[in-house]
Amino acid sequence: MPDLADRLEDVTSRTELDQADLARVLSTSPRTVARWFQGTSPRPETRERLLEVLAVLERLSGVLTGDGAHDWLFTPNPLLDHYKPVDLLRRGEFRRVLGAIDALAEGVFV
Repeated sequence: MPDLADRLEDVTSRTELDQADLARVLSTSPRTVARWFQGTSPRPETRERLLEVLAVLERLSGVLTGDGAHDWLFTPNPLLDHYKPVDLLRRGEFRRVLGAIDALAEGVFV
């Protein structure tokens, strides 16, 4: 299984998210995210949130890639009560976002 830094690099390149975007989603600093990309392990309480966000981004990148994935994350979504998926991720509501991605994969317009 790839290590965390490899997973971060892979999923951010496929979704066009940069380190600042990821920091914003996780309510942390871009410097902290940069350290994760270099192989430093996040603190346990942050690691759990990071793994949830990674699961969402990995699922999303299987449905949309590049600008499409990035734009989907930052656009209000009617399936999510017009919240932006990124805002729900910030609040820890990754399951709702995964549900919207599953609907998108099934062909539901979101």
